[in-house]
Amino acid sequence: MLRRRLLQSLLALPLLLAPAAARAETPGEKALRLHDEANTRAKDQYFEYDVVTQEPGKAETKIQMKVKVKKDKRFIEFTAPGDIKGMKVLVASLTQMYVYLPAYHKVRRVASHTRSQGFMGTALSQDDMSITTYSDVYAPKLVKETKSEWVLELTRRPGQSHPYPRIDLAIRKDNHHPQWFHLYNDKGLKLKSETRSDYGCQAGNICTARVHKVTDHTRGGMWTELRRTGWKVNTGAPDSDFTPRALQTR
Repeated sequence: MLRRRLLQSLLALPLLLAPAAARAETPGEKALRLHDEANTRAKDQYFEYDVVTQEPGKAETKIQMKVKVKKDKRFIEFTAPGDIKGMKVLVASLTQMYVYLPAYHKVRRVASHTRSQGFMGTALSQDDMSITTYSDVYAPKLVKETKSEWVLELTRRPGQSHPYPRIDLAIRKDNHHPQWFHLYNDKGLKLKSETRSDYGCQAGNICTARVHKVTDHTRGGMWTELRRTGWKVNTGAPDSDFTPRALQTR
């Protein structure tokens, strides 16, 4: 009897020592992974934008800016109008943002409690500009699939501080980029919507939208459009272009 038990234990040992099988990727996780990969496929990118804002009852305003992107980092320089020309913003990570104010010749870190506020009079907040990939911050669930898109419900993961507890996101199947976003607070109220349209591609499969439109539903439907006027891919921008020091020297 003892020998039989010992033999059974030895036969079971390989099963106990075998590594646990990897959990299968859900359809929602796969779609979001493809989205994140598409958004970081380029080594770097350079954009020029006209930023047009329409607030109800007021005249349109326009800002011009240049943006350099490298993975999850962004370097933004405002070129017009004159009162903000030379102002620069560095998004170093999801939680680190710096601004250069030319009038004071100083670089300041943006305080976390101010990042959800409107940015430069637009419908965008600084937090809206900081996120590039979503898988680390949000858990995805596929809620709808059509021939052309996946629709996901993203729920903020525990311990993450991005301001929107829930995001609904439609991802195009042809290029794996966003079609639209709906952004909600913790009470389920839709705060903002964003659409992206008129996609173009370079270097085969590096694609971006020519027009981004963000609508702030908490401010009477105020909207801002980012209209791309220039775009370059894989320019060779060094990592040193995306540091606080570069804000004063570039």
